[in-house]
Order: sequence, then C-alpha cells, then structure tokens
Amino acid sequence: GKKQESSNVDGVRSVFHIQSWLELEDDKFTKGERAPYILMVDENENSPVGLYRNWENGDDTFAKLDHIIEFKFIPWRGAYAIGLPHLIGGLSAALTGALRALMDSAHINNAPTMLKLKAAKISGQSQVIEVTQIAEIEGAPGVDDVRKIAMPVPFNPPSQVLFELLGWLTGAAKGVVTTAEEKIAEITSNAPVGTTQAMIEQGAAVFSSIHARLHDSQKRVFKILARLNRWYVDEQQRGEVVADLAISREDFETNADIVPVSDPHIFAESQRYAQIQALASRAQLNPDLYNRLAVEKRILKQIKLPDINEVLPDPADVKEMNPALENVSMTLGKPVGAFPSQDHIAHLLGHISYAQDPVFGANPIVAPVFAPACLEHIKQHLTLWYLQMTDQYTSQALGRPFDIMKIQPIMLEAQKLISVATQHVHMDAKQNLEQQIMPTVQALLETVQKMQQNKQVTDPNVMAQVKALQDTAMAETQRKTAKDQAEIQLKQQDMSVINQEKSAELQAKTIMNTENNLTEERIKSAELTRDAARLQNEQMQTAIDAQNKLQSNLGDKNV
Repeated sequence: GKKQESSNVDGVRSVFHIQSWLELEDDKFTKGERAPYILMVDENENSPVGLYRNWENGDDTFAKLDHIIEFKFIPWRGAYAIGLPHLIGGLSAALTGALRALMDSAHINNAPTMLKLKAAKISGQSQVIEVTQIAEIEGAPGVDDVRKIAMPVPFNPPSQVLFELLGWLTGAAKGVVTTAEEKIAEITSNAPVGTTQAMIEQGAAVFSSIHARLHDSQKRVFKILARLNRWYVDEQQRGEVVADLAISREDFETNADIVPVSDPHIFAESQRYAQIQALASRAQLNPDLYNRLAVEKRILKQIKLPDINEVLPDPADVKEMNPALENVSMTLGKPVGAFPSQDHIAHLLGHISYAQDPVFGANPIVAPVFAPACLEHIKQHLTLWYLQMTDQYTSQALGRPFDIMKIQPIMLEAQKLISVATQHVHMDAKQNLEQQIMPTVQALLETVQKMQQNKQVTDPNVMAQVKALQDTAMAETQRKTAKDQAEIQLKQQDMSVINQEKSAELQAKTIMNTENNLTEERIKSAELTRDAARLQNEQMQTAIDAQNKLQSNLGDKNV
C-alpha cells in the first residue's frame, strides 16, 4: 500500500556532521585501516545517527572527498579563518570614533553659543544676526560694553592630539594591508627589473599567501564539480552553453587536469608588467633565442590591447583553402599553408599551372610577390606529401593505421619499415613529380634569384650602403696617402736636421782641432823658448862662475 509519512514529533533539531578519520574493523572495505568517514551526531540525544564512508567507490587509496570549501583569508585559531573586517575591524572602529570626535568638536566650536546676564534687558528671546548686517541690542543702565552682557561659551577647539591619533590609526590600518606598490613609483626606469619584482614579492607576501589559499580552494571546488559530473552528468539537464557539446561521463574519469587557470604566484598587475618588461629586455639582448612575434603578442596582451591579430597578424595562423584561393592569396601577399589531409599532387599541379601562365604567375607585375611565396608553399606540399605517402605504405604493411604525424616512441621493426617505405616514396616522387614539378621549381628559383640580384643593385638602401662603403674606402685611401706624404716630409725634415747637426758637429770638431793644434804649437814654442832661456841662463851663469873663478885665481897670484 501507500507509504504513510510519519509526523515530526520532536520538531526542528540540530544534527552535527563530523568529517573525521576512523579505524573501523567492522568495515569490510577498510578492514580496520584508517579511512575518512562522515559521522552524524544528534544534539539532543548526543548519540550517532549516521555514519558514511567519505571516499569514492572503488578508490583503494581512500582519498578524502571534500564537500564544504572555505575560501580563507587568513588562518586563525580554531576551526574558522578570519577575514579583512576581523583583521582591521578594531582599527576601523577607532578611526571612525576619532574622526567623529574631531568633527563634533569642530562643529561645537563653530556653533554660535553664548552666555547672557539675567538682569540684562534685551528685547525678545534672541537676536538673529545676519552676516554683513548691523544688529542693535539694549543694555542695562550703566552698561557701556556689550561683552558685559553676553559672551561666547569658551569651547575647546579640536584637539591636536586627537588629530595625531587619527593619523597614527590610519598608518596602523594601512600597515596591515600595505604592499610595495607605493615604493615602486619611486623606482627610476633605470632600476633592474629583478629589483622591481623582488620589491613587489616582498611587499605583498601576505597577499601572495592569500592568493595561494584562494587558488587551492578554487581547485577543490572544481574537483567537486568534476566528481558530480562523473556521477550524474548523464542524468542532468544540459544548459544552452553545453547543449551541443559531446560531453559524457567518461570525460570526468580523472581530475588530474582540472585545475584553475589562475597562477597562485601572480597576485598583482604590477608583477605581470615587471615580468613582461624582463621578457622584452631579454628578447632584445638575445634576439636569436626568442620568438619575436610571440614576445610582442604577450606584451600587447598584457597591456590589454583589443584585436591583437588585426594589428599583429600571425603568418602561421592560416586557414585551409583550395588551390585557386591559395594562388590568389599568394599573389596578393597573404599567407597560405598546406595541411596533411589535402590532395598535395592536385595542389602542386594547380600552383605549377598558375606559375607558368604568362598572364598570371609569370607576369612581371605578379611574379615579384607570387614567386617567393609559391616556392615556400610548394616546399610545404612536398614535405607533407612525403609524410602522407610514407604513412600510407607503412599502414598497408602493418595492416593498421600507423599515424606517422603523431609523435610517439616506435619499435625497431617499425623504424626499419619506415626506411623501406621511404624507398618506395622516392620511386613515386621520381615517377610523378620529377618531370612535372622540378622544372617549374627551378624556373621559379631562377626568377627569385634574378629579382633578388636586381633588387640588390637597384635597392636604394643597398645603393646607399654601397656608396657609403665606397666613400669610406675613398676616404681611407686619401687618409693613407696624406699619412704617407706627411711621413715622407717628416723623414726629409729629420734628415735635414740630422745633416745640419752633423755639419755643425764637423765644423765644431774642425775648429776644436785647429784650436787644439794652435794651442799645442804655442805650448811647444813656449817650451822651446823656456828651454832656450834656461840654457842661456845656464851659459851665462857658467861664464860668470868661470870669470869669478879666474879673478879669484889672479888675486891669489898677486898676493
């Protein structure tokens, strides 16, 4: 019969759901091993009313399933985290109180509040004094000063200490959530990019951890959604967004690739700009190592420029076309590309026919643009035809699709099989392509080479470079000639000076020799004169001595 619903006798009651790890020997799945469970305890009875296994059916690792996800701001004591209002709530209340006290004090101090003597006779209860107007009041007899009748109430002005307290509370609240963004504005453009990024990361350490926790929470939410899709996707009604998508329960068998697209290490736009600046700097220093188009696209994407492909088209981003559209596109200078599933022989023949036509491909107004692009496109078709034929021969030998375009490890026998298949492809190419394709390719190549030579001769940039080189060579020749002439003149001057010096030295030596000879002759003459005078003196002395001796002898005789 029909099941009768029981009435709720106890009314609304609380039941606690406790997610815990238990060791239950009676569980035939865990056999006493520690595993996650959900225990339900009635608050009134203080007894368990339910126990559920908290892992997925068939999971031998007993991985705990999440049901409630908390997006934590900052972990705190107890079961729950705290948010920004908890973090600066006290400071915010103190700031509000200080600001209100300052505003109340300023309002009271500016209010027209006065004290009046009771005996003073002033008609009416009050006087309304308009600005720039003169108001008259009546005073008691003998009162000649209005300040003796009434005076303003001496309220204290807004406290300077309270104002300083307001500033201190503002700085304290700001310090809780501050980052290094303010300091970045002080950095000059010459500062290293690494320094800027380090300041950002150091100043936003708290927010970095907050972003990491939010990223982890979002990851858990996605895993819960994937689990629900894995269990119930075929039973749910699809919305308009996924109504036409081929989604099945098997698509959610594993959760390894279900993660948020956000980066937990990136927490500020300034950090992204610093990274882009570093990338642009490295690409400029090492242009041969970086993809310039990819770097430029990242920069434009970071500065949120719309329609990047319109202002910076990607040559590799081409659509599949028929041979006629490809010929037109190459003639107009637009990029084209070959695709693996195309009939490459048909495409090649279509391009060759267009290239040989004197009205179209061979036309002098068409060839400068068409010929280089056609050569590159023919190369693409040839390589893809080679892969297509190799895959065809290999698949026939194996009896199953080999899928040569897929990068995968292959067996040694398959490598030998590819080697044999390429030999067959070589014979097919010689039979089908060599006579039809290669003459036109050679003619296109010669056309491109002639155009490049003519361009090098007539190109203003090349001519300017050649003229600059010629001018440089002429200037160098003139410089060397002038240098040689200057060196010859300098050598002649040096030889003249040397000859003059040698002549003066010879004359000086001659004069010196003459003077030396005269001096020697004079010395010799003086020595001869001296010797002659000495001899004469000796002879005279001898004569005198002889005469004296003779006289002495004569005297002796006289005696």
